[in-house]
Amino acid sequence: YINKVLKRINCSSGYKTRIREDLNIILHEKSIKLRETDPYKLLGSPGDVAVEFAENMGVDLFSKYAYVSETTFLGMPLIRVVDDKHRYIEYKSKKEFMGFPLVHVNNKPYGVAKGIIAVGSISIGVISVGGISFGLISLGGISFAILLGMGGVALSLIAAIGGATIGGFFAFGGLAMSNYISIGGAAFARELAFGGYTRARVALGGTIHASVGFYTQSGTGEFVRQVISDPEAMKTYIFEKAPDSDFTVRYLVAQLVRFITY
Repeated sequence: YINKVLKRINCSSGYKTRIREDLNIILHEKSIKLRETDPYKLLGSPGDVAVEFAENMGVDLFSKYAYVSETTFLGMPLIRVVDDKHRYIEYKSKKEFMGFPLVHVNNKPYGVAKGIIAVGSISIGVISVGGISFGLISLGGISFAILLGMGGVALSLIAAIGGATIGGFFAFGGLAMSNYISIGGAAFARELAFGGYTRARVALGGTIHASVGFYTQSGTGEFVRQVISDPEAMKTYIFEKAPDSDFTVRYLVAQLVRFITY
């Protein structure tokens, strides 16, 4: 019972020693007087006891103490932290991997969450979610990822999805830039681009700049033509002018020419 009280208090070891000693004395005296051994019946809930001790010791409850709330995450309690300026929730799982908690949640303004799964204002993890996030898979206002990045601004070595995106392999967004394939309002890529304004070796869209492609409004390039009503003819034309296109590009072209003529 005493340990449950102390877990709700984020204070110095000196304070915790005093609280432990006082609780032992109080529980012992009340147990003898009331002939009761259940500490919950003697003193009430551990949370209420923590509040009472903070007030009796003359400590500012909200600047010195943290409480374990009734809310749980993955079966573990969340720690509700309140300081002089901010009220925030922080959680760290007891399970760790390579020195990092399996889950770390920290929504303190400018607080950093580090874990296999990290959620916070600034987050760093394998799966990372935050205002600014770094991870293998990353989701945030600004996200940096190795495999997949999603956010208002997303940068990834492999794939990026969001408002403004840069992806090593694939990018999708309002502004999409990639070394291979891009799809978006404005799409720039080395191999294939599709969107309102596009620039790539093979391109489909409103306005295009490409070696080969089809446009609905305007286009420049050696083998650039206006969209026609026959998607099969468009596909055949692109493959004839870009015969070295790989399977992925060929597959996407086959789907996109149907979409643009729909």
